[in-house]
Amino acid sequence: MSGLVLSATRQISYSHPPANQPLVKNSNTKNIPNIPPEIIRIILGLLKGDKKTITACALVNRTFNLHVTPILYHTVSFSFPYTFTLFAKATIGESQRYRMIRHLDLSGFSTMGLQKSDATIQKVVTPETLISILRSCIMLETFSVSETLESTINFEVLQVLAFESKNIKTLDFCGFSSKQFGSALASLAEVMGRARLVQYYEEEDDEEELTHSFQNVNNVALSVLKRLSLHECSIISEYSTILTLLAHAPNITHLDLGGCSISDMTINFLATKTNLTKILTHLLLARCKNISSEAIASLVIQCENLRVLNLYGIATAISEYDLITILSSPSVKNLQTLDVGLSHMTTSTLYAIQENCTSSLQFLGIAKAQIPFSTQLDSFLKSMPSIKYIDFTGVLCLTPIIIRDLLDNLQKNHSLHTVEMSESLLKNLYTINGWRINDNFSRRYCYTKLSHGKGRVHSRKLDVAESGSERMSKIFKYYSFDV
Repeated sequence: MSGLVLSATRQISYSHPPANQPLVKNSNTKNIPNIPPEIIRIILGLLKGDKKTITACALVNRTFNLHVTPILYHTVSFSFPYTFTLFAKATIGESQRYRMIRHLDLSGFSTMGLQKSDATIQKVVTPETLISILRSCIMLETFSVSETLESTINFEVLQVLAFESKNIKTLDFCGFSSKQFGSALASLAEVMGRARLVQYYEEEDDEEELTHSFQNVNNVALSVLKRLSLHECSIISEYSTILTLLAHAPNITHLDLGGCSISDMTINFLATKTNLTKILTHLLLARCKNISSEAIASLVIQCENLRVLNLYGIATAISEYDLITILSSPSVKNLQTLDVGLSHMTTSTLYAIQENCTSSLQFLGIAKAQIPFSTQLDSFLKSMPSIKYIDFTGVLCLTPIIIRDLLDNLQKNHSLHTVEMSESLLKNLYTINGWRINDNFSRRYCYTKLSHGKGRVHSRKLDVAESGSERMSKIFKYYSFDV
């Protein structure tokens, strides 16, 4: 069940009315019908995105309160120190309610605009306070945190998450860049038991080539973990930390290593020493600097169940040959999201997408694609009726007139609702034939169908917590390029 993100004060005030005060006036009680629990659950399921309404439902009667309370407590998040302090104090003597918490979201915590320094955060959100909360939330499944609380996430906090939080399925760290955090995570890896690397020389064509192998860890520490994001955590050591975390998490289905300092060693480890190629459904390696085109292709073609693949902006740029290798493999048959922006996209690779991804692909990024003729894009779009969002940023053959022609030529039932493009191109477009400039973003430029509302951009960060763009914190949206 998806959670609702509320401040602590709202949850405390709405979730449990005073015991001596009747929930409904006696004069109206006889007019309230007995609604089956199944119907109540359906009603609340339809309202779960409406904060005000679902909070008010807790005051209807005791039955509604019993059903609403777990929804309200499913996800708790904090934007400011005051609400966090109230929540921390409320954990005392409230063990039953805190068992309902499944997602502790600290990704939006900030003192921006409050005229307070970073030292304020360290005083309010101390490691000791956070450990106390984590131990109270014994059913916690998801933990999200961003760079603003980097100083709080020390070795002791990580130990509680790894060894005491028995139900943790999702860990979402974003933007961490301090040596303190890198050292804390390395210490955790040491306690869990590091994946051992063995290097040796192998003769090939009368030349010795340095290669390596890995020794399996003895006891897996993170067997419950399903989703891991270390997005833009560039400080984390590949050998001493990242490889060990992956070795101790054999059941990961969602993995975001975007912007991390990883090399072919990590890619080869995933391909040869883990079971992830059989179970991985979401993989994001965007903006990684030291991984080769060949290693990426070798990994991806082994993944059997991929739904989301984001390879945007990899520094080495995936070659045309390796892109065709990837796009011609069975691994891409069920992709819903594919981003190969800034790679060597050509007419041949576009044709490979058209041949192998037609049925399920909905979000596609081909920024800087080297497509010489607009007729090729026109044919491609017509053959991909399920595409909802496409990134055409920097595609050479596009002009405002060509963009309008491409959209006018689409079938009436085509799913496309958003086209991302360069700023210079978008400035020369205007509202016409049901399309308009989407001014909802500051760093990306989109042309959107009027019927689609404001829409959202294709995220550059993996939403491992599945918060959705509406409930994602502003800091996470920043890293997703969603603002």
